[in-house]
Amino acid sequence: MKKLFLIFLLTLNVIYGFSFNYYPIEDEEKGKDTIRTLNLDEFVITSSVKETNALKRMPTAISVISPKMLKSRQVNSLTSMSGIVPNFFIPNYGSKVSTPIYIRGVGARLGAQTVSLYVDNVPYFNASAFDFEFQDIQRIEVLRGTQGTLYGRNAIGGIINVYTLSPNTYQGSTVEVGGGNYGQMEARMSNYSKFSDKFGSSLALYYKKDDGYFINNYTGKKTDDSENIGGRLKLELEASDAFSASLFSVFDHVSQGAFPYMHIDSTAVNFNEPSSYKRKLFSQGLSLKYQGDGFVINSNTGYQYLNDEMYMDQDYSPRSVFSILQEQNQHSISQEITFKSDKKERYNWVVGAFGFYDYRKVSTPVALKEDGVGMLQDQLDRILSNIPPAIKPSITYANDRIEMPGIYRKPSKGIALFQQSSMNNLFGAEGLSLTFGIRADYEHSAIEYFTETQGVEINVRPPNYPPHLPSISMKSDTLMEGRFSKGFWEVLPKIALQYDLRDDAFVYFSASKGYKTGGYNEQSFSKLLQNAMQEALMGKMAAGMPSGGGTGMPAGGTKPPSDSDNSEMPKAPTLEEQLSYDPETSWNYEFGGRFSFLNKKLNANFSLFAMDVDNIQIIHLLDKATAGRTVSNAGKSSSKGVELSLAYAPTNSLSFFSEYGFVSAKFKNYKSGDTDYTDNYIPFAPRHTLSVGGSYSHSFDNGSFIDRVTASAQYTGAGKIYWTDANDAYQSFYGLTNASITVEKGNVGLELWAKNIFDTSYNAFYFEAGDLAGNTNPLVQKGTPTTFGAKLRYTINY
Repeated sequence: MKKLFLIFLLTLNVIYGFSFNYYPIEDEEKGKDTIRTLNLDEFVITSSVKETNALKRMPTAISVISPKMLKSRQVNSLTSMSGIVPNFFIPNYGSKVSTPIYIRGVGARLGAQTVSLYVDNVPYFNASAFDFEFQDIQRIEVLRGTQGTLYGRNAIGGIINVYTLSPNTYQGSTVEVGGGNYGQMEARMSNYSKFSDKFGSSLALYYKKDDGYFINNYTGKKTDDSENIGGRLKLELEASDAFSASLFSVFDHVSQGAFPYMHIDSTAVNFNEPSSYKRKLFSQGLSLKYQGDGFVINSNTGYQYLNDEMYMDQDYSPRSVFSILQEQNQHSISQEITFKSDKKERYNWVVGAFGFYDYRKVSTPVALKEDGVGMLQDQLDRILSNIPPAIKPSITYANDRIEMPGIYRKPSKGIALFQQSSMNNLFGAEGLSLTFGIRADYEHSAIEYFTETQGVEINVRPPNYPPHLPSISMKSDTLMEGRFSKGFWEVLPKIALQYDLRDDAFVYFSASKGYKTGGYNEQSFSKLLQNAMQEALMGKMAAGMPSGGGTGMPAGGTKPPSDSDNSEMPKAPTLEEQLSYDPETSWNYEFGGRFSFLNKKLNANFSLFAMDVDNIQIIHLLDKATAGRTVSNAGKSSSKGVELSLAYAPTNSLSFFSEYGFVSAKFKNYKSGDTDYTDNYIPFAPRHTLSVGGSYSHSFDNGSFIDRVTASAQYTGAGKIYWTDANDAYQSFYGLTNASITVEKGNVGLELWAKNIFDTSYNAFYFEAGDLAGNTNPLVQKGTPTTFGAKLRYTINY
């Protein structure tokens, strides 16, 4: 351990001249310089670049998570926050490629998200970037309910703001190593230094791996192993009392086995193709701040590059039917400028502008393999079986593999103007305040597509065809190429009334509008191309068969329309209509409050909410999950519920908490084909979330063998979770128990931890997939079993 730490110090010294320094801070009470030893848990700064109310006074449901809370509740990534915030849930889909966030019953498994993520005021545009390792977090804010006025697109369910430590606020170094069962290993190193009164820098690095939890019966090996490495560099300059700047750069690399989907009655996966996910993520941000007389100007510039590769055995079986390799290459640029009042006056305001450009290139080479081609042959044989033997031809596929490569470019851009104001002591009434705002958003999105089939060839032998002659070969590869685009405007108002009952208690009512962006489905092309391929084959056969050997179908493979058909048949949707989906909009209504009791030892927050969503975007698995996924608009939904948070700290060393959320999220006016799903529960959103726990810390006298012992435990539960629109499959309420104990001596800390202590069995994800025989198989992603381990930490605060 000592050698590892020395290597770390040497590395930092080479990189940017690391040294052990402290800076005296004036003690206002004693009037002299003192050395201030700061603990990371102390830092919860509640400033914001665009809110007109302090976080603790905001008229909205908000949870602020401190470093101490992250540590005691064992939160190391966004996905591990499920349940610790009321009505906040993230299902595990088997890899980091998708991190769908559900708040108040509203979420999205594909396409645009309903909850947006910001890290140090820089937006993350792709849910594939949401799941990253937390390190040196200063605070996390979860704003529940529609936040469209200040944040714009994709904030129907809420906003997550993640802030990392500032080297100008905290100076110190940490080295941490750990391990556990299932091959878990991790190492973290960080240094925060201030080189002068005006300039500070930080460097944080991490490495994490595990061997996976689930066996693939086909290979006899674990299928979901994972390895993650990354780091963050931050530079901060306080040039003067008026001007400051912050620059950060983040790198994250993930390589993992993925999608350990198994039959619901099984304990192991069983597929022959490798399933994996790899991701490289770069994120950069530049923040500039100018402090004027009574106002402040903030500029936040962000750039993100994401490159990932997903390989999936999409028939989820030991047969070679259908596999997909999806590669994403994404560049995102954003710029936001805010001009905000900075005096505690009766009237506070903020005005701002936001713009972005996002370019995403997706490559999805789908392979239909020998068993898949055999499935097409079976379909063809069934069609031919209806033809009388005297005129029935023999038709067979010539190749045992059909490739369907596709490249899709999806540029989008947008601009927004927004304003928000807060008026205190409204109409002269002490404690009554009004917050109101409005935002105008314009967005333009497009898709450029190029996809084709390779290897589509059939051998045809007409009836009574001379046996000595070779079969007639017909090649019918299909190409689809083109471009579509569209733009849309949204106006997003907000209003909130707040009344202070006393200094530490208030209630509020708010109403706000939000929207989730529309776009185009690139994953729909798998099904569209298969249909076009089969139609082209039928046309080739009809056109190429000798007289008397045809199928009774004209060239093109479609029945010729009659006069009655022209009047009765509905107009077929265009290709753009099949690919396109429109924005989803919502109105959120909320009544809530915050209270402190017992000299601020007991704090309580509550909210009652109702949300109406129009043009809701629904995810469909095509052909029983064997032909990709698609997004479409389908009617309306409503979400109603309650949230309650309690925190009680009778002493400085003992604390308890409880977080509960209930939501009833249902479809309204939603039909798919002949099936009516109206009043069914929205899938994947738990009706209840619950988290209860506590923490106790005991400090020993000077000279003791140890300085302090801290023990924490929590129980977190979620359910009932419906998995399908029909509500015919679900996960009942389940709960996980986690605990940890930390022993500290000087700068050294040893933590022992365990998760899912009682090895609760549950399904984290469920879907239905078809097989070659036409059966529907229920597949699940099992929950993580009991894990435990230890961490050794060495920290220097200076």
